[in-house]
Amino acid sequence: MSFNLIDAAKGLFTNELIGKASSFLGESETGVSKAVGGIVPTLLSGLMNKASSHEGAGVVSNLVDEQKGGLLDNLGSFFGGDNGGLLNKGAGLLSGLFGNKADGITSLISNFAGIKSSSSSSLLSMALPAVLGLLGKHSGGGASGIASLFSSQKDNIAAAIPSGLNLSSVLGNFGNTASHTAAKAVHHTTETVENNSGGAMKFLLPLLVLAAVAIGAWYLFGKGCGKSAGHDAGAVVDTMQNKVADAAGAVKETITAAIGKLDTLTGEWVYDAGEMATIDLPNNGGKLTVGKNSTEYRLVNFLNDKTAMVDTAKGNWFEFTNVRFKTGSSTITDESMTQLTNMVAIAKAYPAAQFKLGGYTDNTGNAAANVALSQKRADAVVAMLVKMGAAATSITGAKGYGPEWPMADNATAEGRAQNRRVAVNVKAK
Repeated sequence: MSFNLIDAAKGLFTNELIGKASSFLGESETGVSKAVGGIVPTLLSGLMNKASSHEGAGVVSNLVDEQKGGLLDNLGSFFGGDNGGLLNKGAGLLSGLFGNKADGITSLISNFAGIKSSSSSSLLSMALPAVLGLLGKHSGGGASGIASLFSSQKDNIAAAIPSGLNLSSVLGNFGNTASHTAAKAVHHTTETVENNSGGAMKFLLPLLVLAAVAIGAWYLFGKGCGKSAGHDAGAVVDTMQNKVADAAGAVKETITAAIGKLDTLTGEWVYDAGEMATIDLPNNGGKLTVGKNSTEYRLVNFLNDKTAMVDTAKGNWFEFTNVRFKTGSSTITDESMTQLTNMVAIAKAYPAAQFKLGGYTDNTGNAAANVALSQKRADAVVAMLVKMGAAATSITGAKGYGPEWPMADNATAEGRAQNRRVAVNVKAK
């Protein structure tokens, strides 16, 4: 029998653990059991949705790494006398995953299972670290392992969401990433064609696009799951330019917000750098002291991980967490220089590595103008990196994607702030 992540996760919550939780929380075992039945697919949907982006997969991988240890063998400790620290830690993880929607999820589970909101919160705070520990056990490690596991389990996760648990009432069209995956196939196919512009790929591209759209349509209509987070499912191919253009019938992107907050004065998204750590760079590259959520920390971990392969089709993307521009221009702000200096140090420390820069905007204003601006910003970062000492041969190019591939919902100021960004793609390591 093939591995089923949902069954494995539910198997963590034995009858003995359900009974212990019931007694501790003052709830019926039936209510606790029903809550767990809703919590498991909800958390896995949230994690899968997070891991559907190159940035998010790295975040989930870091969360998984932090949960390594004997927790899976001692879940009952959450409902013992010294449980405060464990539950508080779980609550923090929950907030990081769902952002300001965590309270809505708690209420939804509470109403679904007929238990107190406080009990729902405790169960969610206990279940998330357990689920992360399970992912670490079965993913093989690293962002690519996480993404691969979710890719193989997306149908099981979608099917496990109880019919009475209306996640969309809190999170919109959440948890089904099929169309997002299909649209990503179009995006990554486009990039492959741009890098291999000759020959048969020009003729294969339309077929690949149609296949990707067909997959999205099958999930949307054949499986009855509704619209999912993703990029435009209806795409047309300009074979002369080897580009995929947006078309009618767009599917709204709904990716969990990155950890951080909106600076209401500047309109910028300020990332939470996380716990500080010191990185030793190879080849006498020196040391970097950065947060564990930072671009530098995640990028170096990927470059050091011998099991993490470069994805030549989809790319291994890392969003810059502290590179910004003056409003409406490609002028890099002074506060960006620290991270760019660190990026130069990384490029020098890994001379075999090659990087591509990507620029992105929100969807405000003219799309063509946004693409042009994002291209100028990506070019400006490349020029600055080379000026600061990175070898020109370490940068393979820059691409402006404009409003394509949003990280968050453009309907909110928070989402638009996250979508205005640049990212680095590892092309070789």
